[in-house]
Order: sequence, then structure tokens, then C-alpha cells
Amino acid sequence: MPRPRKVIILPESQIQESITTGRTTVQMLAAAAGCSVPTMRRWLGENYGDRMTFTRGRTGGISLATPATTTTEANTTEVVADSIAS
Repeated sequence: MPRPRKVIILPESQIQESITTGRTTVQMLAAAAGCSVPTMRRWLGENYGDRMTFTRGRTGGISLATPATTTTEANTTEVVADSIAS
């Protein structure tokens, strides 16, 4: 029987605030959530996907890209009128 997964409760607003205020590392977020660093990295990858960028090294940390917004033309339909030859 596999071990149950750790439930991480960390609000998205807290993550975004910590990233915007300065340098944030996975280790800092793991300490705030009370879990291990590999567990936190996996959780961030699952929840943020390609938006989250991890940088290694002495000046490394986490950066979060803004979500891509797609613009669609709402309720646009093209009407083709049938012409009746008289």
C-alpha cells in the first residue's frame, strides 16, 4: 500500500506575494507549508505547470509568469444570404 500524499495548504495569493516581494526559493515555500523540498517542487509543478520557472544556483529562485489570456470574438456569426435568381 503506497504512502498517502502530503496535503499542502498554501494559498496562491501567499505564493504570488512572496514571489513579487523578493527572492523566493522552493526551500522557503516548503518551510512555510511544512513539507520537504522535493514534495514542494512536485506540488508547484503540478499546480502551476509551465507558468512556474525554477532557477538553480546561488542567485536562483522561483519566477511565475502571468497567465496567458486568450481573446476570442464573442458571439460572432457570419450570415450568408441566399440569393434567389428572378
